[in-house]
Amino acid sequence: MLQNFRLFSAYAKQFGWSNAAFFALFKLFPRKFALLAQKLGAGKTSVSPLVAALDYRTSFDTVFDYAPWTQFGGSASPARSKSGEPAYVWFVPDWLNVWGGGHFTLFRFAQHFAKKGTKNIIYIYDNRRHSNPKALQAELDGAFKSCLLEVVTNPKDLPAAHVAIATTWQSAYHVRAFAHAKHKFYFMQDYESQFYAHGTASMQANATYAFGFHGITGGGWLRSRYEAHGGTAQNYRFAADKDIFYPAEPSAAVREQVKRIFFYGRPSTERRCFELGIVALKKIADAFPDVEIIIGGLDLAQSPPFKATLLGNMTLAQTGDLYRTCDVGIAFSGTNLSYLPVELMQSGVPVISNNGAHVEWFCENEQNALLVDPTPQAVLDAFTRLHNDKALRQHLATNGRSTTAPTTWEGEMDKIFHYVQTNAPSVSSDKS
Repeated sequence: MLQNFRLFSAYAKQFGWSNAAFFALFKLFPRKFALLAQKLGAGKTSVSPLVAALDYRTSFDTVFDYAPWTQFGGSASPARSKSGEPAYVWFVPDWLNVWGGGHFTLFRFAQHFAKKGTKNIIYIYDNRRHSNPKALQAELDGAFKSCLLEVVTNPKDLPAAHVAIATTWQSAYHVRAFAHAKHKFYFMQDYESQFYAHGTASMQANATYAFGFHGITGGGWLRSRYEAHGGTAQNYRFAADKDIFYPAEPSAAVREQVKRIFFYGRPSTERRCFELGIVALKKIADAFPDVEIIIGGLDLAQSPPFKATLLGNMTLAQTGDLYRTCDVGIAFSGTNLSYLPVELMQSGVPVISNNGAHVEWFCENEQNALLVDPTPQAVLDAFTRLHNDKALRQHLATNGRSTTAPTTWEGEMDKIFHYVQTNAPSVSSDKS
């Protein structure tokens, strides 16, 4: 008790009494704060160094180990299967927004695989806030017409799997331990070791790429990263739903003047470079006060230092409607490209993004996008060019559409399903 009081006092002196009280409540009633922890990423990856310095025990549950499946909450024997279909078990983190790009991609692929005659289970490996899977199942049922996916939150309910699929570096440790799978795959959407300063989390993430799973990667750059660790992989190209993302004019002609600019702003996701965007937008707002600034992606706790329309999280259909009203789109990424530039291009919107190999595997500077150095002035200069040059906007919009036109999600998912079949023989044949 005395030790806890000393910890509380030390925390209060460093961070303030209100923060200390909040942290104490969080430690006493962690399940009550699970939604906040999920949003902040607490308890899943790493702990604030300042908090860890006060109590190193807070970081214990963020360190993964090579352990048997029973230590991950599973059973020594698999649960009895309810059907005779080959089971694909996707090890997926809990979600707050079913339409989030990373999660929805996983669900999209799983639903596509299910249509091929396989049973697909979405197992929430880090469940902390659900006593049963009903709420998550309802969200999936609402996202897909005739949803074929089954949500599981208790590891003891998992049947034997023909294929187990890791979807994050944390889940890779669960899949490695999962003793009831014939084949194991790694669905890699980002180079997650770059999410952290170099230390325990980054090294543990990098270690998973050498687990020997068959890799599935979002784009060629990620494939090169995965294979650099000794694995083999097949990549898919990013696509955009053409019935959702399409230009305001059938001819894809840009408007005469730039009146609306969209920024993908997620302050909770460091790799989306929120700070760079906000400082750049302040410069744009000062230089072009008549241009409306739209910020979407996550609800902001504070208003930005300029006039802006804040939209927060949106469904795919809502983003498509929004993009058709915008004249320029800005979407940054410090790691692998996000889906936003692809969807903006398909909608006929000129794109500004940052340079780097992790972006340039899809975006080509001066061809389908303007790629800039990560400085606010460079962003302002690029926007100024687009604002003043309709021909350049049209050039980028036309080439952006040409880039996205040949690729469909159906074609890419078929390619990946064929790759899985090849590396996991005896999967039931295509019923479609």
